Amino acid sequence: MTTWTQSAFEVVANFVNRRSGLSLATCQESAEQGMRRAMARAGIDDPLQYVDRLDTDERALDDLLTELTVGETYFFREPAHFQFIQHRIVPEILRQRGSDHALRIWSAACASGEEAYSLAILFEQIGLGDRIHLTATDISRAALTKARHGLYSAWSLRGDGACAAFPALTPVGKNYRLDENTRRRAQFSALNLALDVYPSFATGIWGMDLILCRNVLIYFDKETVRRTAQRLYQSLTVGGWLIAASADPPLWDHAPFEVIADLDGLFYRKPGGETVRPVKTTPALAVEEVRRAAVSEPEATDAAVPRLMVPARAEGGLDSARLALRDGVDTGSVQGSVDSEDGAEAAARQVRVLANLDPAAARTLCAQATGQFPLSAELHFLNAMLWFDRGRNDEAANAMRRVLYLDRTLAIAHFTLGAILRQRGDAAGACRAYRNARNLCGCRPADEPVPFGEGETAGRLAEIAAAELALLDLPE
Repeated sequence: MTTWTQSAFEVVANFVNRRSGLSLATCQESAEQGMRRAMARAGIDDPLQYVDRLDTDERALDDLLTELTVGETYFFREPAHFQFIQHRIVPEILRQRGSDHALRIWSAACASGEEAYSLAILFEQIGLGDRIHLTATDISRAALTKARHGLYSAWSLRGDGACAAFPALTPVGKNYRLDENTRRRAQFSALNLALDVYPSFATGIWGMDLILCRNVLIYFDKETVRRTAQRLYQSLTVGGWLIAASADPPLWDHAPFEVIADLDGLFYRKPGGETVRPVKTTPALAVEEVRRAAVSEPEATDAAVPRLMVPARAEGGLDSARLALRDGVDTGSVQGSVDSEDGAEAAARQVRVLANLDPAAARTLCAQATGQFPLSAELHFLNAMLWFDRGRNDEAANAMRRVLYLDRTLAIAHFTLGAILRQRGDAAGACRAYRNARNLCGCRPADEPVPFGEGETAGRLAEIAAAELALLDLPE
């Protein structure tokens, strides 16, 4: 089939593209079959009527996206990537950041959680389980629900590297359940990679040492790949790493990554920190050199392609600080941009930028600033986020309640309190907090920026809060 059997199916495909970035133009036959199955479950046979349902029913859209994408995931998929993380990435980060650094890791498009839990198991095995902040996100509520339950069939353990997961699993009938220690390592939440809602200090997607974004970019159109690559780059801390799948499209033309070619694959790194040996080559030639090395050389060699550099600092205002946070500036330049201003806003700006460079310094500054400006809701909000980032959920919850004491209308504070309480196991409290966030945002114009949300809009935050409420599956 080269065309849709009905032109109305193209309307469905265009809607899906706008909402998720998925490109269905090259797989129309299989896409239409998936649409028909999802429509049948929804009890709708008219594609145009189905679009109306998708626009108002997130569960229906979730069901359709599940049909249109291949949920092909299992524990320790592409085991060479995990070897590279253990033997190259982790030692380099600890040399650069210090041996007591808490690593920030993001499993983007985590599906049903096998990748995120593989990371948790790996870091537990190398003695760093208590020193990671592991965030896992996906667009599918159904997948996130399965991930949070931590119950898997043998099909999730079919890969060559899956044997590494067995120490963390207990047989339950024909299935396997993850131990509680492993399950609590990962924090799962809903996020659509195709939307411009990250990096965001408010939602925890910022300053990442390591991002895994594998086997999702293949579904995106070229423009969505470009925008996603740029946002992934901005979400990394200086010297941070991005791992894509071998089948994913190349990203070096979309953001100024260093590209590291190794026998274990092709890896992306945000410039800064330790340097790698440069090689005069192009990305395509670098890959070919590694292929030849796999045949002719006993050990792999690192290669970095030439990269474009962009300005890393801007002067003045909170927007400039956020740009600096995304691009990664040095502490001196941060201090220089703050000295010209006084007050709580300037302190908050510096905390935001320092958090991406030196979290310990950010915590110290934030503690001092909240003492100096005790009525600043923003500084208390940042303090809560820094506690949450360290896994100190009790302190984070107390700090976030101080924020809401100062200003009950801050939707992002209600939303973040929901995330903290969910992590503590307080599902009822999380439900109330998410509901408050959703209701507050519902009273505002959909395109209105949310205070302290760093560009997040009321409409989008309401949508995410509703998704989290659906995942909790508790009566409101």
